[in-house]
Amino acid sequence: MSHASIDRRPGRTVALLLAAVACLVLMRWGASQRASPTVGWRVDPSTASRAELSVLPGVGPSLARAIVLDRASHGPFRSVDDLTRVKGIGPARLAALRPWLRVEDAP
Repeated sequence: MSHASIDRRPGRTVALLLAAVACLVLMRWGASQRASPTVGWRVDPSTASRAELSVLPGVGPSLARAIVLDRASHGPFRSVDDLTRVKGIGPARLAALRPWLRVEDAP
């Protein structure tokens, strides 16, 4: 056995193994969180910021920007279905977003 194949830094090996396990746990937790929204955490597209919108599944920075620009041009969304007026949101994307959205009545 050559000296090059022996890891003389067991602390580094342990740290790498712990990091790998932590990544796997976080990936599994993240997948379960994406599957269904946490109770009480929904976004109103009529009032949400670009940052809040961009964390929704299937919505990145450019689509979040499009939602905010549409809202500024056409007024607030009166229902979740109104999001289909935004370019890039069709029936499939709206169906995926629906559990994460709510539209509150304007005062």
